[in-house]
Amino acid sequence: MTSSCDGDFSSAIISSLFHPRVSYTLHGYACIRSYPRVSTDKQMLLQLNVKNLATLASVDLELTGGCIAVTGDTGAGKSLILDALELALGARADTGLVRAGTDRAQIIAEFDISRLPSAKAWLTENELDQDHELVLRRTLTSEGRSKAYVNGTPISTSQLKELSEQLVLMHTQHANQKLLQTKHQLALLDEFADHGLARDAFQTAYRDWVETQSALDLLKTDASKADAERELLGFQVDELNTFDLQEGEFEQLDQEQRQLASGDTFLRITEHTLAILAGDETGGVISHSERLAADISQITNGHSGLQNAADLLDQASIALTEARHEIQHAHDQFDLDPERLQFVEDRLAQVFQLARKHKVEPDELVSHHQRLVARLRGIAEANDRIPILEQEAREREAVASEKATELTRVRTIAAQQLSDEVTANFPGLGMEHAKLDIQLTPNDSLTATGAESLQFFFQPNPGQQGGALSKIASGGELSRVSLAIQVITATRLATPMLVFDEVDVGIGGQTAAKVGELLTELANNAQVLVVTHQPQVAGQADQHLHVQKQSNSDVTISEARLLTRAERIDEIARMLGGHTITESTRQAAAELLRD
Repeated sequence: MTSSCDGDFSSAIISSLFHPRVSYTLHGYACIRSYPRVSTDKQMLLQLNVKNLATLASVDLELTGGCIAVTGDTGAGKSLILDALELALGARADTGLVRAGTDRAQIIAEFDISRLPSAKAWLTENELDQDHELVLRRTLTSEGRSKAYVNGTPISTSQLKELSEQLVLMHTQHANQKLLQTKHQLALLDEFADHGLARDAFQTAYRDWVETQSALDLLKTDASKADAERELLGFQVDELNTFDLQEGEFEQLDQEQRQLASGDTFLRITEHTLAILAGDETGGVISHSERLAADISQITNGHSGLQNAADLLDQASIALTEARHEIQHAHDQFDLDPERLQFVEDRLAQVFQLARKHKVEPDELVSHHQRLVARLRGIAEANDRIPILEQEAREREAVASEKATELTRVRTIAAQQLSDEVTANFPGLGMEHAKLDIQLTPNDSLTATGAESLQFFFQPNPGQQGGALSKIASGGELSRVSLAIQVITATRLATPMLVFDEVDVGIGGQTAAKVGELLTELANNAQVLVVTHQPQVAGQADQHLHVQKQSNSDVTISEARLLTRAERIDEIARMLGGHTITESTRQAAAELLRD
């Protein structure tokens, strides 16, 4: 969603902070009445329906306001409203949230995305039905199963989270502590600067450089280790090259050796067999079978069995004749060569010797030779690749340095701008002379986060020694610094809904009223949901959601409902003066309500 005042909106907030308003003290309570805010029709979340989530048995909310306050006693279940919304947006499911005695919890959140083309485009890209309304549904079972749906279509939670990033930005009560972390400070500054574009460009270049340098270092290490290996490989390859064993040669030699070694036996058996088949002057097996076949053929008349016998004898004589030809051919081709036998046996002996030396089977020697050649070639190619990778690493380092320089430039501008804008908000938050200074310190070398480190320096008062925010700021000061930063950074984002969870903790009075102004100003450009304990904040909201817990001996139920104006007066009066509501607290509460 594109804001109509993107560039100067944060400045507008600051100037509006000091715009004349009617401020006064009524019955001892700090009050402020804002001029009526022109509605910008920025409501994003239209409905929230919750069933069986922890102590929330059934909640059905229809939201129409740009700024919605959520109040209730501590422990009433205000956080469950946020839990429900986060679950609908894809947060990790906890089976402990399913209401006791039920088997399933369900959350339905309906959003208006008519002014959010990015969400529509995402739905189209993921082939999901899309209209002006977006319905997210999440179910949890007591057995631990969780399902997510977008406009009735099942999707993965990772897809749901991807979509949700375009819808809602959460500012939780843990933001104060996160603000003390350097990593978070840097991420916050980068998002404020240009939505992290310069950071992402640098990190891509840095990652490319690191990966190339790592590959180069590994290659150099391998090359160093390979020096001794290369010498051994060269000797082994030369030895095997000289022997020059061919593919299939071992099997052929083995077969030939068996034949040559049994040559005498071969000749003796083949000659004996040929003699029996051919016979002497009285005939051999073949001639006898031929005569038998002829004799039987003469007496086959009327004897079918004899005809079969004659046929078989005839076939036998044919088969014996063919066998004799094959045996004769083998006998004639066989060369009993003692010298050839010696050569074959010597060659086989060398095969077995080399196989033992290289610790492989004889029939694996050829493939082993090929592997050694490939390894030797690989070492040579690796050495050739080192200068190529060195050049590539230098080029990628130069790109990373260039991107780091641009990131430093963007951060330097953003650091000054964010420091100035946050500092300008301090007077309205009860810190008239406080100052925030975001300092960048160059690193000795590039790191994954850039060419500099960052520190938030805070000076509470003039003349007072400033220092790191984590060491100087009190709890109340830290809360206000965090709130100022969250408000300023929120104006830079295109997220159409902002959720603030007790970001006003540790403040009160006139400062709380100013916080309410800041949040309602934000609601001019985005829907704001704020969980608060401050009546001055709740009084300036468009809608007021109250959460109340009721218990008996058997069951505990949290109820959440939108208050009427009269009910809002009573709730704000309770927030002002405790559970005993007096006419004076009710009158003060009425004055706090925005016109």
